[in-house]
Amino acid sequence: MKNKNNSHQLYFVIMAGGVGARFWPASRESLPKQFLDILGVGRSLLQMTYDRISSLAPPENILILTHENYKDQVADHLPDISIGNILTEPARRNTAPCIAYVSLHIQARDPDANIVILPADHLITKEKQFLDVVQASVEFVDQNDDILTLGMKPHRPDTGYGYIHLGKPSADKAIFHVRSFTEKPDLPTAQEYLSKDEYVWNAGIFISSVKTMLQAFRQHAPEIYNTLYTPHVFGTEKEKAHIDQSYEKSPSISIDFAIMEKAKNMVCMPASIGWSDVGTWKSLYDLQQKDNLCINLPPSEVVTQHSDSILVYGTEGKKYLIRGLKNMILVDRNDILMVWPLEEEQEIKDAKENHGAQWMLE
Repeated sequence: MKNKNNSHQLYFVIMAGGVGARFWPASRESLPKQFLDILGVGRSLLQMTYDRISSLAPPENILILTHENYKDQVADHLPDISIGNILTEPARRNTAPCIAYVSLHIQARDPDANIVILPADHLITKEKQFLDVVQASVEFVDQNDDILTLGMKPHRPDTGYGYIHLGKPSADKAIFHVRSFTEKPDLPTAQEYLSKDEYVWNAGIFISSVKTMLQAFRQHAPEIYNTLYTPHVFGTEKEKAHIDQSYEKSPSISIDFAIMEKAKNMVCMPASIGWSDVGTWKSLYDLQQKDNLCINLPPSEVVTQHSDSILVYGTEGKKYLIRGLKNMILVDRNDILMVWPLEEEQEIKDAKENHGAQWMLE
């Protein structure tokens, strides 16, 4: 697909290789969060992400980057995507090597392409606004050698998100230069950011030309670029063998630390698109919370007495009778039952790793 006001091809990249450890025990090594029907709507988060962008690009311009263990699951969830558009990483090296790899692959297809990179496991409820924001972002990067990220106005002092400090605005005041990134601040700092208009959450959605993105890797993360780049390999039958041999040698680092904190050409478009990374049980509760009583996902039969502010993520068809439970998460996955304080859900990952790491392997 060509962009609205220019002749450059537009590619979408969906990153779908993570484990979703903070969403344990629903998200496991064998069935990560992106493959779950978190909302009980009959579509996984990966499928919802694909549905969201399908009107902006044909299937041949949508690539999925996932761990090699999940290639078959991606193919099952997205039958419209050809096997050649499902790129696999042989080892987890965080988001920077992932984005460098897929950018090199797209450059081999079209060195003048623009790219939109987004996670597979986020939720966006205002889809029309999202499409408008993406179109405006693509038009901007097509005319500017910048990397654009979307920023979401924070509505709570969340310590699990990265924050963007907005700087000087563009002429139309829709896009801002980025002063700095702060990854997962402590609670007092997050509370300070919440009280100021110039801070937004980093949504992890990036838009740029492929040229600009790869130039950023050459300049700010040469150890990644030099590890992965080999002339005349990408876009050929040699690509997979090369990645299998070189990828694990790449540093393991996020795109935020490798590029975004260093680059001087970072800009941000604040957007109101109903965004949530659905990264934790608390974020799912906040997303669904309406009456301060019981959130029940996916559909199961729950009866509560003298209980409020609880999230029940049960097994479909199972009956639950709950009394006297307040501010709690209850997750029932047949083999594991977890009951955990709602306000302490950031500590679930640590508890799992300290006491039940072997469960995650199932």
